[in-house]
Amino acid sequence: MATLPCRIKATLTLLLGLLSLSPLMADAQQAVPATVRDRLWLFAVPADGPRLFYEGAGYRGGSRITPAEGAFWLGVPNLMFITQPWNQPPAMSREKAWKTVTTKEQYAISFEPLKRVQWAAVGSGGLGGLGEVPDIVTLAKSYPNLSGIYLDDFVTRPYTKRADGTTVGTPAMTETQLKSMRDQLGKVGRPMEVWTTIYTQEFDRKHPDFKDCVPPLADQMKHFDVVVLWTAKSADLRDLEKNLALLESLKPKTCRIALGIYLWGYWDKDPAKADDKAYVMGQPVPLDLMEHQCSLGLKWLKEGRVSDLVILGLAGIDQGIPSAPWMRDWIKKHGEEGLNR
Repeated sequence: MATLPCRIKATLTLLLGLLSLSPLMADAQQAVPATVRDRLWLFAVPADGPRLFYEGAGYRGGSRITPAEGAFWLGVPNLMFITQPWNQPPAMSREKAWKTVTTKEQYAISFEPLKRVQWAAVGSGGLGGLGEVPDIVTLAKSYPNLSGIYLDDFVTRPYTKRADGTTVGTPAMTETQLKSMRDQLGKVGRPMEVWTTIYTQEFDRKHPDFKDCVPPLADQMKHFDVVVLWTAKSADLRDLEKNLALLESLKPKTCRIALGIYLWGYWDKDPAKADDKAYVMGQPVPLDLMEHQCSLGLKWLKEGRVSDLVILGLAGIDQGIPSAPWMRDWIKKHGEEGLNR
């Protein structure tokens, strides 16, 4: 009888050890990040995707860094994989007849060391839609770090003009399609989230570039777990506090907000290149504005006003833009700071 407590203790220790190794426990531990780094994401397109944007600003020669390499270089554990009209991977069914491993599977394999991956069903410019979902569901069943779907540029073509000059866009997916997407995600057998892009000019009716949506964007937000707040023009980052407060007042209570952080100002104009006839547009986000948006993002992350920080600018990492090493140093400095939630 004296040995019974020891046996019970040993059995309990073994059971707890096995439980800690189970996928369910691993998922639970992953779902409650403890540091700033755990809430950082890289928003990335296939290698050299935005070449024309950079070349139009004088950064010539292209980029070769891949999404997984970019996450490794920055020290970021999570990734959003976004496609563009010119680099959309083929449907898996089209490749399976002749290719041992499909292109999408090859990307998923390169992402395996990452904690969480969001895969775009709607990519840049509103490309894609419901037809992308079956492949994402198939991948998610084999790659457990694939945690959800991303819908980029949700307000998209066709655009029309009202009599007052306001531009009006269309949702990339209808209400019926969004519901069908949710039904299909249920087949994965574990929780899958849906995140989307929202620009300040899509919800701030006082913005000079306001772009409305029919049906209203506010009515669509109930379908999303997270909306990522993006500021298209770097000069508008001065209004970031006002814009977050406005979005908080519009979103459903069940929907979280993540903060998008650009390294490259796609729609900025560099005044130093005003006389350069080869210059089109775009420039690295100035470092004072990098400091501004990242300081606010860190504050809001710790306060719980934003759930995550999403960094966009993969192609600039190996093209010499100063905001990229600045961002990397910022992550080194703040990545291990704790979150009390």
